[in-house]
Amino acid sequence: MQKQLFWKCLSLFVLGLMLLIPLGMIESTVAERSHFREEAVNQVAANSARAQTLIGPLLVLPVFEEYDEEISEGEGEARRTRLVRRTRNRDVFVFPRKLTLEGGLNVEQRAYGLHQVAVFDLKGQLSGQFDPPAESDLPKPGRNGAVRWGAPRLVLGLSDPRGLISEPKIKLGGSDLSPARGTGLGGMKNGFQAAIPHAVAGLTQSLPFRIELRLAGTESFGLVPLADQTVASLSSNWAHPSFGGGFLPRERQVDEQGFRATWSVSALAANVQRDILNQPGRANEATPSSGSVEEQNSFRVRLIDPVDIYRLSLRATKYGVLFVVLTFAAFFMFENLRSLPIHPVQYGLVGLALAIFFLLLLSLSEHVGFAWAYLVAALASSGLITAYLAAVLRGWKPALAFGSGLGLLLGALFGVLLSEQNALLLGSLLLFAALAALMLGTRSIDWYRLKPALQANAEA
Repeated sequence: MQKQLFWKCLSLFVLGLMLLIPLGMIESTVAERSHFREEAVNQVAANSARAQTLIGPLLVLPVFEEYDEEISEGEGEARRTRLVRRTRNRDVFVFPRKLTLEGGLNVEQRAYGLHQVAVFDLKGQLSGQFDPPAESDLPKPGRNGAVRWGAPRLVLGLSDPRGLISEPKIKLGGSDLSPARGTGLGGMKNGFQAAIPHAVAGLTQSLPFRIELRLAGTESFGLVPLADQTVASLSSNWAHPSFGGGFLPRERQVDEQGFRATWSVSALAANVQRDILNQPGRANEATPSSGSVEEQNSFRVRLIDPVDIYRLSLRATKYGVLFVVLTFAAFFMFENLRSLPIHPVQYGLVGLALAIFFLLLLSLSEHVGFAWAYLVAALASSGLITAYLAAVLRGWKPALAFGSGLGLLLGALFGVLLSEQNALLLGSLLLFAALAALMLGTRSIDWYRLKPALQANAEA
């Protein structure tokens, strides 16, 4: 008889491993559908504007220099030196001493197929002050050097210039400037620039500035603060922000009506400022990587989906093995304690019904929302299993008891999924409670005296 028990347990173990195949396929389906959602975001961004990051503003002062360079010609006694007149061009960057950003993000959701993508319209104002460059920031002239200053310009980097809804209004030192495309900088190609009138080009005194702009983007907005002192204040009607980048808000307020956040950073290191400008093609890429200079040194707010159905579905599917194990354990108890023969095929069908629950959850949540999808999928799966078990367990009473237990387990899983911060704790408690119930419920069983049940199974 112990051999029959061994083979029964082995067959259930193999059956459980086989059920990992449909569960794995469902996980792959979740990942595939999540990829489709990312494609929807990319399509919306391609048709409007991508995630936006502002860099600057800053002043660029071109410097043209003529100088003498000593070169050697010939060898040995015939070696001679002479002076050759050379020219070189350089840019002097002047960063703001103070920078203030005040803006409002009006967010709406744009549909693309089954998916909703958050797009924003920023109405913002950048204001601050440029101080004359320090002597240490000016280029060192060469031998007999003659320095000539070119036409200075104000530059503002921008991830996706297509997001400019209207022409920016720029005022510097009391003069209105006209924006033009491009920045003229190799490390910060996207954005706009404005030529500075010679009346304010000398930079012998501080120059206040103000830039008003209206900017559209998709799902994310950030600012790289190049000033010695930067303060940013944003408000929005979006109630689910995710603050990231290198600096978190000093103050934040989030409620059902939206959020308001304030950032403040002082005295950014000069090498960080120049690193941003000297990274070719990386300084204002549309989607900065987590390790990029821009990402590490920016204020950033992401407009996240409060209920990511694909992330929740994937987490739920990972609990599928637990559901199968607990179901098989409960069946095994019924089979051996009440002498009810249950065929491995019946185990497998109930296991497949549990797997279908996770597929129903994914497919329904794309249409009716995660909470309603979970409720419908749970009722459908538990109802199907209960009706099936009424025949397998030979009565509605044990079937309803089993179905009620499955419903409680699904309800507990729903709580685990929604409590992301406490998911590990709640999941551990759920596992402990299931194991404790199994151990306490079988503590008086003499496993060597299951002969009647095993005989009934053999006859079946």
